[in-house]
Amino acid sequence: MSAEQPVRAWTTAGFAPVDEPIGQALAADSWLVVDGRVLAWQRHQLRFADAVAQAGGDRLDAMAAVRGAVGLAPAEGRWSPRVDLTPAGIRLRIRPAPAPSDRVDVVTASRDPRREPLRKGPDLEALQALVEEESARAGRDVEPILCTDGLVAEGARSALLWWRDDVLHVPADRIPHMASVTAAVIEEVASLDGVEVRRVAARPDELEGAEVWLANALRGIRGVAAWHDGPEVAAPARVDAWRARLEQLRTPVTAGRS
Repeated sequence: MSAEQPVRAWTTAGFAPVDEPIGQALAADSWLVVDGRVLAWQRHQLRFADAVAQAGGDRLDAMAAVRGAVGLAPAEGRWSPRVDLTPAGIRLRIRPAPAPSDRVDVVTASRDPRREPLRKGPDLEALQALVEEESARAGRDVEPILCTDGLVAEGARSALLWWRDDVLHVPADRIPHMASVTAAVIEEVASLDGVEVRRVAARPDELEGAEVWLANALRGIRGVAAWHDGPEVAAPARVDAWRARLEQLRTPVTAGRS
């Protein structure tokens, strides 16, 4: 157990420290806390509860666990709490978050290791192995873009979105991909702005000339700077403004003990 990432077990009295490693993740969720502020944590609560229920666990208990976890990060700094449903129960780690970045290089994944594409947790280790494998193959840090039947679905750690002619595009619902909290917020803000949002089934080459984004809770919106051995994408001109908008939507949570 790392001193920086102590493991806490969920009980009826709240989270209590335990001296044990995290077991197999049957369901998981995580979010970013920046100086005590979180973006759409209730959506994370519902996503984790749904994932726990799909794994055969108690949905209401999962919701209570996230409520108990959300205020436990230190009130200052960047933190990434993660909850896991394991065979031993719900576990929490509060991890230091990486420095923010707004650009990313990608590559079309050579394989798709997902077994449970609609539930966060079971595939996390396999997807991390894929990231390392594809980065080694590309000779630089890249995030693989997963495809189903040749159609873009999502990044290995992020939702995939792209812009063309001021229209926001996301993968069609019939293409298996994780429900992303950050992408859902982006779509909602776009709709409030009167921006058209299209759900599209597209091959990687059909993103040629588009402004392509990856988005997740930990890293926010990142513009794709280069698609290794893939389409030539447009410069990510909208990223800075949209990152600022999402930061404005963060709300404070009650600070707990670190």
